[in-house]
Amino acid sequence: MHRKFTFRYYYLIPLIIIILTGSLQLIPGIQSADRGIYDLFLHIKPPVAEDPSLLLLDIDDLAISQVGTWPWSRSVIADGLLMLREFNTDTVVFDIEYVDASPKGVNSEYLDQEIPRMLDADFNDLNDNITGLFSALLDGYIPLEEAEDYITQLTDISSDVKQSLLAAIQEVARDNDEYLGRAFGVFGNAWATVNMLPNEVELIKVGPRLKEYVKESVPLAHVQTAPAYTPSLPAPAVQPTILPILTRAAGAGFPNVVVDSDGVRRRIDLLAGYGDGLYGQLVFAPLLQKMGHPQISAEEGSISVKSDAGDFSIPLDTEGRMIINWPKKSFEDSFRHLSYNQIVVHQKLEKQVFRNLDIMDKAGYLDFFDSESSLPDIYRYAQALKSELLEGTAPQNPDNIEEYIAARKVFFDSCAALAEGDTEEAILAEIDRVLSDPDLDAALWEEYQAIKKEVTDSFNEISTDIARISEIRNNLTDQLSGSFVIIGQTGISTSDIGVTPFAEEYMNVGTHAAVANTILQQDFLDELPWWISLAAALVLTLVLSFVIRHLSPGHSIIFGLVSIIAVVSAGLALFLITGMYLPMITPLMMVTLTFLTISGIKFIKTEGEKSFLRSAFSRYLSADVIKQIIDNPDRLNLGGEKKVLTAIFTDVKGFSTISEKLDPTDLVKLLNEYLTAMSDTILDLRGTIDKYEGDAIIAFFGAPIEMHDHAYKACLSAVRMKRTEIELNNQFTERGMSPGPLMTRIGINTGDMVVGNMGTLQKMDYTIMGSAVNMAARLEGVNKQYGTWILTSEQTRNAAGKAFISRQLDRVRVVGINEPVRLYELLEEHDRVDANTREGLDIFHAALELFEEREWEKCQELFRSVMKIFPEDGPSQFYIERARKYITQPPSDGWDGVFNLTLK
Repeated sequence: MHRKFTFRYYYLIPLIIIILTGSLQLIPGIQSADRGIYDLFLHIKPPVAEDPSLLLLDIDDLAISQVGTWPWSRSVIADGLLMLREFNTDTVVFDIEYVDASPKGVNSEYLDQEIPRMLDADFNDLNDNITGLFSALLDGYIPLEEAEDYITQLTDISSDVKQSLLAAIQEVARDNDEYLGRAFGVFGNAWATVNMLPNEVELIKVGPRLKEYVKESVPLAHVQTAPAYTPSLPAPAVQPTILPILTRAAGAGFPNVVVDSDGVRRRIDLLAGYGDGLYGQLVFAPLLQKMGHPQISAEEGSISVKSDAGDFSIPLDTEGRMIINWPKKSFEDSFRHLSYNQIVVHQKLEKQVFRNLDIMDKAGYLDFFDSESSLPDIYRYAQALKSELLEGTAPQNPDNIEEYIAARKVFFDSCAALAEGDTEEAILAEIDRVLSDPDLDAALWEEYQAIKKEVTDSFNEISTDIARISEIRNNLTDQLSGSFVIIGQTGISTSDIGVTPFAEEYMNVGTHAAVANTILQQDFLDELPWWISLAAALVLTLVLSFVIRHLSPGHSIIFGLVSIIAVVSAGLALFLITGMYLPMITPLMMVTLTFLTISGIKFIKTEGEKSFLRSAFSRYLSADVIKQIIDNPDRLNLGGEKKVLTAIFTDVKGFSTISEKLDPTDLVKLLNEYLTAMSDTILDLRGTIDKYEGDAIIAFFGAPIEMHDHAYKACLSAVRMKRTEIELNNQFTERGMSPGPLMTRIGINTGDMVVGNMGTLQKMDYTIMGSAVNMAARLEGVNKQYGTWILTSEQTRNAAGKAFISRQLDRVRVVGINEPVRLYELLEEHDRVDANTREGLDIFHAALELFEEREWEKCQELFRSVMKIFPEDGPSQFYIERARKYITQPPSDGWDGVFNLTLK
């Protein structure tokens, strides 16, 4: 009955957790967590490629300050749009809404150029007539009695001039909405906005004519929809661009963006429904035209596009929106950018160049320039063509537009030729010729010198402006030719800033570039329905329940953690390979809750058994050994395994003498405090205490706790024990506990050892055995001969790494071990050794090298130098005595430098 019940609860728990998890899905925070996992996956996914045709034309702070105000007069945009046409821009999309009529503006070009020309011409004619009349009267050609008729004619001429000037002044006021609309028409492929409104209240300014135009002319063509399809953005009302602009635009798209509940923009509506039509997103509509108006099929879950260039399908999320594949960059670093400032500066510079050219032309300077037409006249001709195009006095046909572009090219090419040519030199040469005349009047000489300076200054100024224009035009040619341009405001005054998975502040005009790029690259992302996630979670939890019921609690936790990692890895792999995101929070929550719940039940069930084992063995075995026995009771069996470990043996110098001077009680107290402090040092580094033999400690590192740095930790425990020893001796002296200091000798060796339970079934001990263990014991004893405190083998020294300072000693054979080993005295951690000690060690090693080269007398001198730095240095004394002996009794010629140590 118990087994049947246990089997049922292992499978009942996942079902309960499904209900609980389903309820938790209603909490907004849980949904935000799922979006956070999606963003994490997106950061891991390789970045999407950026289409080189996309260009963001930024109306930034530099451009706004150049014009001087924002919003700009629509004439600024209109003139800029004409320049975009001049540089062969393919498509222009405005992320600027022109939904309100603007006040009339001033035709600055007309005011600056045409009005002065008319004033000059009309008043010159009027002055000529007045002068002619009075001259004729004065000379008697006209009798005084006939002058009245001529005066009447003069009055009529004055009236005509007045009417002409009034008409011209009226032309200064310009309808900028109409002006911008004609610029849209001249460009030919410029796209406006039609905003989708969420409520049914129609704005008063959206009159019936504009509403009718939107319904008839703006919807997408060639669209088929599935019977059950509903656009993701149904719009009861719209707010379109005003008629003068919209009717000249190539089309319009809606700029509406989608913001998730956590404030991040991850998806976008591609289609919106208004009336009986379907409307495209701001860049989706022009992209479809760029593809040749392909056939569109909209259904739940996807939008299919069939074009001559190829067919593809755009996946949609559960709400019918496309997931944006964002660049993994900030706004400034993603896509190509061009500041609108370059266009504004170009327009200012060209007007400045024209004015200077006109002055130079009237001064006669340009007579020296070889050109079929006057440069100012070429510019006036181009401007006249522009006025005809944008003022509606000429049809906006391709020939007129190309003629305008060609005229401007002739003008700027001629300007470049003027700046690079020899016109200035020719003028100056002519002036110099006049100045060289010895009969030239002094006043004229001064005048020609002034003219010469004026020519130089004029050419310097205009050459600088022309060079800057050429630089801008070259850049505009490179950036604009064939580009898909999106125009939007990016200055600090804008509030049109959003959040993406990669940027806390991202100008929303960049959203449309990211949408266009996702479609152009056809690198789509998708989100699987929630029910697939739930089904996957159910299968995973049932499998997890089945497996966990056969595992120990510890292994259950490990398996559960592995399962969580596997779920995340599988979801990530699916996303990286296919671009499809499986909502992860449901399977993660269910797997986590399942393994935690079942593991908790198993833990409570088995904790009593573990408590019994701990109580039974804690008096005899170390905590680490007890843990392994609890995790694996089979370890109670006799046996061992061969492993590379590091053994450490310690012993107190002259402890027998100390013990003789203390009564047994004080001796036990002293020994317990000493062994406790030393043992804690070993245990803190996860070493294992094997046994105590009087004042000696036998320990090892690397078992039962696996550690790759066991040699390092053994060495670290040794130097720390020597530090602890100093503190202990200070305390023992203050408290009068010991007749003398306790000085510990330590031997350390690394090598193959057998570790395990040794003894009988009735009594066993977790210990180490082997020749490598014996070597550690021998090294502890060898300290006596060299006068050292910590000796290690070469293998230990190499395995411990470079964290310690050690002193090289002999190669020796110790008692019972034939293989010679290099000895090293372990001194201290590398960072704790001062410069004085390092100097002493360098001298010692130099002396040792002389010793091994049989330079007995020289090495003695260096060893004595070491003792000046380290008074009573044991190894130096040892080698001095040995060198003194070898001077009288040198070793045999076949000596290999290995010493046989006869003492243990």
